[in-house]
Amino acid sequence: MATTPAPAATDPGTDGKPARAKGGGGRSLLVIVAATLGAAAGGFGAVIAAGQLGLGGGGHAAAPAAPVVAPVEYVELDQAFTSNLADTGRYLQVRLSISQSGGAAITAAITRHKPALVSAILGVLGEAGEADVATREAKDRLRLRLKQVIDETLKQNGVSGGIDDVFFTSLVVQ
Repeated sequence: MATTPAPAATDPGTDGKPARAKGGGGRSLLVIVAATLGAAAGGFGAVIAAGQLGLGGGGHAAAPAAPVVAPVEYVELDQAFTSNLADTGRYLQVRLSISQSGGAAITAAITRHKPALVSAILGVLGEAGEADVATREAKDRLRLRLKQVIDETLKQNGVSGGIDDVFFTSLVVQ
């Protein structure tokens, strides 16, 4: 005896076609495909990032280490510099701070060669006139000239490297 399969259930509101299962089977397939593609993209991104960070161990040469730079240190010159302005009867009084990132060796050199630095600074200030301190731009030019003369003085005394900048911590014109 041969058995025949039972006929598929039909939807009573249709013309005898088999009924579809409810629940959107197409959506679940779309979610699975999207999740798979997302995971693949994330994995690809992780491989690229690991290679750029040198974590992949793929035989690439390691990037050279960044040079070690000492932190900026400020050396306050502990005296006020007073000088007559060259073109008037007024006088100029300044206090200076020097910034440098050359480490303890530059700080020690500034201290060791302080008499030569004071003389060079007084020489620049003795040439200054009223116009050299009249505006912010003029004061910045004076600071740059002081930086140059300090660098030159240190170099003349055998100090390699130099200073980063000079700052007025006080400036009075009377």
